[in-house]
Amino acid sequence: MQKLLRKPKGFTLIELLVVIAIIAILIALLLPAVQQAREAARRSTCKNNLKQIGIALHNYHDVARSFPPGSLFGDDEYGWACMILPYIEQANIYNQLDLTGQGPDITIPLQPGVTDQIIPIYLCPSNSMSLTHSPIRTGSGHSGADVGGHARNDYSGSLGSGGGSVTGMFGKIKDTLSPTKIRDVLDGTSNTIAVGEAYTQFMREISGPTHANVGDFKVWVGTNNQHQNIVAEAGPAHVLNGTRDDSFASQHVGGAQFLFADGSVSFISENIDMVTFGKLADKADGQVVEKP
Repeated sequence: MQKLLRKPKGFTLIELLVVIAIIAILIALLLPAVQQAREAARRSTCKNNLKQIGIALHNYHDVARSFPPGSLFGDDEYGWACMILPYIEQANIYNQLDLTGQGPDITIPLQPGVTDQIIPIYLCPSNSMSLTHSPIRTGSGHSGADVGGHARNDYSGSLGSGGGSVTGMFGKIKDTLSPTKIRDVLDGTSNTIAVGEAYTQFMREISGPTHANVGDFKVWVGTNNQHQNIVAEAGPAHVLNGTRDDSFASQHVGGAQFLFADGSVSFISENIDMVTFGKLADKADGQVVEKP
């Protein structure tokens, strides 16, 4: 009796190729969704960072009867992010800071274990920079002091719309200005930018201590040798997500997140009218505009 022929088990080459093609298509469809979900989570964390900063600023105001200054003297000074440490549960770091040598033209010294401590709420998770500390520049500070080694900060206070004067919430105090009080925000706290993302293109390019942009590395302790490391400007000359080192910028798609003086956080599109953007950064120009 003739034996029945059995069909061979398994896939043919064509069937296997079809299955592989289907899997590849599914991966191609799912990958953007996964990436969007991850960016949404990172953006949510960034928003929460700014909310915590907002609460800290208001708690500081309750105690000091004003918001912290951007800096006291100028380009070599402890900054606003350093001054609110006790209000973001970092009093242990603040209490170890050596503030005795404050003054004009005095480079902030690196305090190992203190000023190099990474503070999570000062870092936006969407930022791609691998450096978490400013590169050390030997002998580049005042009187031959070393500069750098401090932990990074991705957020800057609002200096305003610029023009050579402090029209925003933060600036260099020096001898003639006073820190901002809530009563000074005549345009309304809900319509005035306090802090925003400032991870600029200049900062993203920094690769080490000899890089041309190394002075633009922002740190939470203070100015890192130039005041634009703690404040940023907004307006036609300082466009959002532009290329200037003293502007607001982020790696979120389409814009950046901002803390307003009332403690609320909003995402502002990079396509906003830049004149309107500048008015949002000014606290008392009399030209009130509602946030987007």
